[in-house]
Amino acid sequence: MATAKLSYNEDEKAILAHFTNGRIDKKCTRRIHFGYFEGDQNNKKLKDRKMLVAETTDMSYVGQNYGPLASTMQQNCKYYVGVLDKTTGKMKICDAEIFQMHPKPSDIDDEVETFSLPSTVTEKTFVEKNDMLTSAFGSKKKQRALESRLKNQIKGKALDKAMSSVLSQASSIEPVQLTDSNTEYSITPPINQKATTPGEVYDINYIVHPNEKQATAEASGVFFDATLDTIQQWRKENKYPKQILSLLSRMPKTEERRSEQATYIMYLYYLIHLHNLKQKQLRDKDPLPTDWPDHVRYHLLKRFTQTISGTSKQRIMPARLKDKLVCHILVLCLFLEEFSLELTNLQTDLSKSHEILYKHCQILGCSTKVKKVTTEEGSTSVRWATLSLPLQLPTQERRKRKH
Repeated sequence: MATAKLSYNEDEKAILAHFTNGRIDKKCTRRIHFGYFEGDQNNKKLKDRKMLVAETTDMSYVGQNYGPLASTMQQNCKYYVGVLDKTTGKMKICDAEIFQMHPKPSDIDDEVETFSLPSTVTEKTFVEKNDMLTSAFGSKKKQRALESRLKNQIKGKALDKAMSSVLSQASSIEPVQLTDSNTEYSITPPINQKATTPGEVYDINYIVHPNEKQATAEASGVFFDATLDTIQQWRKENKYPKQILSLLSRMPKTEERRSEQATYIMYLYYLIHLHNLKQKQLRDKDPLPTDWPDHVRYHLLKRFTQTISGTSKQRIMPARLKDKLVCHILVLCLFLEEFSLELTNLQTDLSKSHEILYKHCQILGCSTKVKKVTTEEGSTSVRWATLSLPLQLPTQERRKRKH
């Protein structure tokens, strides 16, 4: 009788699946896909949770060591598994962990939640289910790999749809009153159709809330005291965007108007700075400079960014909110430029083409035109946006043509 040399390895653990609905046909074993998931080791509540998932073309199986599906086989005894190497005659003994695999037909929705997956999981592919489980129970390394793969998948689509999102949002915009509750879902500020002057079309207090205005006023002293020499030095250093420097060079002389203008220009600088942040910078704990007023930093991030949940919350600026931010910048510039805005500086500051800025201006109800200007270097085309009455909001017929 042949003998085997036994060895015990306490660091390895064998995972056994016990199917409660009977044995699996040997012909089907190769077509079963398994996924094994462990809870976050840094979370005391989740670190001991484990789940085994199996799936065939017709059936899904779920086993876990917690909740109503947890196996009771290992409560009072311990199991071991021996793995025999027929070539060397050695048998390796290791601990065994048994999962009771409960069937879950893939075309039936359970009314009772058996494990922590959304109720729509049965409508997803096996890979998508594994991704969801990895997101919920995977280690940080696996979650980072999953996040990186998903980002690479959507990167190409995001680039293609970045500009189309402006038109799709615009097509759903209806003229609203200042009290309309759906304003937060629009990329434009509330529009007052009963306005009798351009200054009444948009409420400046919606763009810059009085509390934010007060907080910004304290930080705008550097603009209030700016001289032409200072502005020229800032221009050489590229310290501020071109639109900011252009506005500063034409500041009012009276103290009251100069103070208000400096406040709005400083807030405009905040908006442009936020727009130009890269996605990587938005993930920082404090993406905005800490010397900005706390009240302003909080409300800017709340209004124009979102946080997504994962192992740690991450801040993003989706295309809709970026379009919304561009519209707020344009409206504030229209107020500062007395509703006739030359777009060249903003085109450079925001790294936008004139076609994109044109579309935003048209959504806001502005008329656009091109003027030829002759300089020492020759003639050049200058693009303008003007907010005047009656408003030229996109009509239903124009929307259909865009589609």
